[in-house]
Amino acid sequence: MSRELGNIAEDAAAAALEGAGYTILERNYFARVGEIDIIAMDDGVICFVEVKKRAYETFGGGAAAITKSKITKILKSARRYLYEKKLLDKDYRLDAVIISGEGVPQIIRNIYTEGMA
Repeated sequence: MSRELGNIAEDAAAAALEGAGYTILERNYFARVGEIDIIAMDDGVICFVEVKKRAYETFGGGAAAITKSKITKILKSARRYLYEKKLLDKDYRLDAVIISGEGVPQIIRNIYTEGMA
């Protein structure tokens, strides 16, 4: 996906998150180990959000693209962010926003399960 299409998907995801009550803290956070698309706050919990846009649902759609390896990179980047911002004592979770075709963004809370990464 081109950077322009990625920005459009991330804009839609950020709007969906805000509509669901999240507060956007940062977008496109880069750490040495990877990037986090959106960092947001939801009811006092810091959420590291992966955005996936797919034109079609074939091969599992956007959700299938969030692999164990991708989650490991997000976790490492999230921990780096928490360290840099001195937020190591805060609760956090990994969420996703999946956009299929021209559909409505779907928020998936807590995509990380202990022992997965």
